[in-house]
Amino acid sequence: MADENRRAGDWQRKDLRQNANDLVEDPNPKKWHQQTFWIVFFLLVFWPVGIVLAWRSGWHLVAKVLASVYVVVAVYFSYNMFLTVQAMQAAGMA
Repeated sequence: MADENRRAGDWQRKDLRQNANDLVEDPNPKKWHQQTFWIVFFLLVFWPVGIVLAWRSGWHLVAKVLASVYVVVAVYFSYNMFLTVQAMQAAGMA
């Protein structure tokens, strides 16, 4: 009753069989530091790393410049706000 061409546990239809390496596919073949999500995340959370990742990525030059200008403007306004709060605390207004 057993067919000599089949092993125990073999499928009936060998044409439907998949390679085990084909079953698990990486949906995003880029490394984590080349993915846009992580670059934008670090631009917002920890900007020095975000700037480096943006400039090392495959982004277009205009996008890299815009990201850098955004970070420079955000740091400038953050520093000026810090100085304003310090001046108000020294004057006893806050």
